[in-house]
Amino acid sequence: MSTARAGQNTNAAAEMARKLQDPLANISVIMTDNDILFRTGDGETSYQFQIQPVHAIDFPEYGFTLIPRAVIPIVGAAPLADIPGLENPQPAGGGTTWGLSDIITQVFFAPKTESNWKWGAGPQISWDTHTDSMLKGPGWGAGVAGVLTGSLTPAVSLSFIVGNLWAFQGDFNTLLLQPMLFYNFDSVPGAYIGYNAVITADWKADSGNIWTVPLGSVVGRTFDMGGGYGLDLMVGAYANVAKPEGGPDWSLKFGVNFLLP
Repeated sequence: MSTARAGQNTNAAAEMARKLQDPLANISVIMTDNDILFRTGDGETSYQFQIQPVHAIDFPEYGFTLIPRAVIPIVGAAPLADIPGLENPQPAGGGTTWGLSDIITQVFFAPKTESNWKWGAGPQISWDTHTDSMLKGPGWGAGVAGVLTGSLTPAVSLSFIVGNLWAFQGDFNTLLLQPMLFYNFDSVPGAYIGYNAVITADWKADSGNIWTVPLGSVVGRTFDMGGGYGLDLMVGAYANVAKPEGGPDWSLKFGVNFLLP
């Protein structure tokens, strides 16, 4: 490979990494967000895997972009586990319950701007898709969500996704806040370190069981696969400095993301 070609690949990898760190980027991507949750319930391990397809639709003539995304959760819930996104803690007894929870779709409307900072907002809808009553999230429900994203420096990006979901029926009223802070390494294009976790508040829970607050970090790297395709690999660990009874003490996070032309 020529030096010029190698430089193009590394530059493309760095550009892809920054786009993946921008929730309002004009991209198509299939993201995965996967957590192994340690010491849930009675000290057992639970699992939470999410597939998140995103396909931005640009309307340059009208000055905005629509960014629809879906969150498709696959859960393995141990007995007595209290997992963020599920309506109720798991009952005692039995084994780990595996299946699909309730799918959530979001649509962000993002006006174009010359500023270094962008914002977007829109509705989110929960679909009654859980395959087991113990994996129920909001069921049929809806809410609103917003995004703020920008760059603090050429190497540091910062984003916030915040939203609240309410169930049409049932006992679900939950805030989700996802701060994302990344430092991108110039010496290794596409490589980064950062914070990317979801803070939740279950407003229906008792006062001591409302918040789940993870603290930790991830490291990752994005690779240019050619032809507009990219591959992003990420791994990290988080300890919950606040959690409900039965919630995980800490989690191992990993992600595999596929950027499409």
